[in-house]
Amino acid sequence: MRKPSVFVWCLLAGALTAAVARAQEPGVIYFQHRQFKIPFKNDQKGLNVAQVRLYVSTEQGRRWQFTANALPDEPSFRFATPNDGSFWFAVQTVDTLGKTYPDKVEELKPSLKVIVDTLPPTIQLQPLQPRVTEVGVAWLVRDDNLDTTLPDSVRVEYRIVGNPAWIPLAVPAGTNQVYWNPQTNAQVEVRVMARDRAGNVGEEKTTVSLQAGGGANAFQNPIQQPFDGPKDLPRKFVNSKQISVGFDLKDVGPSGVSSVELWYTLYKGRAWNKLTEYPLEQKNAEPGQSKRLTFDVQDEGVYGITLVAKSGVGLGERPPQPGDAPQFWIEVDLTKPVVQLKGVHVGDTGLDKGKLSIVWAAFDKNLGPTPIRLSYAEQKDGPWTTFADKLGNGGKHIWTLPQELPFQFFLRVEAFDRAGNVGEAITSDRVKVDLSLPKAVPLDIGPGAR
Repeated sequence: MRKPSVFVWCLLAGALTAAVARAQEPGVIYFQHRQFKIPFKNDQKGLNVAQVRLYVSTEQGRRWQFTANALPDEPSFRFATPNDGSFWFAVQTVDTLGKTYPDKVEELKPSLKVIVDTLPPTIQLQPLQPRVTEVGVAWLVRDDNLDTTLPDSVRVEYRIVGNPAWIPLAVPAGTNQVYWNPQTNAQVEVRVMARDRAGNVGEEKTTVSLQAGGGANAFQNPIQQPFDGPKDLPRKFVNSKQISVGFDLKDVGPSGVSSVELWYTLYKGRAWNKLTEYPLEQKNAEPGQSKRLTFDVQDEGVYGITLVAKSGVGLGERPPQPGDAPQFWIEVDLTKPVVQLKGVHVGDTGLDKGKLSIVWAAFDKNLGPTPIRLSYAEQKDGPWTTFADKLGNGGKHIWTLPQELPFQFFLRVEAFDRAGNVGEAITSDRVKVDLSLPKAVPLDIGPGAR
């Protein structure tokens, strides 16, 4: 006997094409509304399907909740959520005899994954110090669902103050600053727009000019506020909201270990919260075997983590109490350093001849002691050759140019924070290191050949 089944897909109020185009993970749809229809189609005509049930999971399939039902000839389910998040959907059919397929809820497999995101990206925009004929801006975009590889993820436009038309600037994917010649000494208005995978758009504006560093929106350090705890607080840095922890078991009795609870507290907080409980099968509960558990956090920050094991009869150490120190600290840092390339100068006389001077500024709350790497490339998209690595963030480096160097190239400054986030700045034009001025010297003068 064939099992009744239902083919389910998501129209999302007509936005399927745009949503799928922005989906980085196959089968995942990003959507900017909290209410939508989920059309379905009974592809097993002739079988005795009496009812179709829709289940949703907000825990990546670990648990399922019944959320709607429909007759097999109805066109769609309706779904609504009070909050953003990741939602997995699965269906269960019921035949006329009351038999369900699949038989158990635990056997459900997701047929649709939707990330609901109604929040636009946040943007910090900073005017840069003008060059001889160029103005510049740097920006920092924050959004959980931003994909900088998409062509319209970040747009930079400018206009002379008072003019209605915006002029787009060509900005390579992944960069966070740009210089250009505005062809005017007047005030120039600049706006940066960022679009996330769900289609939400954030916008920020500032003004720049060749006469000054920028308008009222200028800021010195756009990065997060530094951690205000002790600098020597031992903690592991991670650049993901999903965290994996390895652990082992000790003092295991004859009943074994049934589960491990994960408790967390925030830095400067006294309260403890149980995030989740991980059941352990007997074969995985033996001491001396490396085990791992994975959990998710909501935001950046410093978290204290403590694991509590429970025996097979439910006994274990007491959960952490208010004020207890955690077993270890984790700092979640998702923000890339902001790097500003302030100047590149090729020496042509005296002691500076044959040397390249690079001046930059890098900002991040978690920069290490040697976070800077310098490299060059003949093309703006690489390949890049490193010529100085693990430099301190002193803001200046003098490079004695090797003879085999190309006569012009792009230069890149990268900053690495302790969590592994990387920010960069690349020169807008090639640096010309061949400063020779060729001369033509006449040797003789005579009549031309006829």
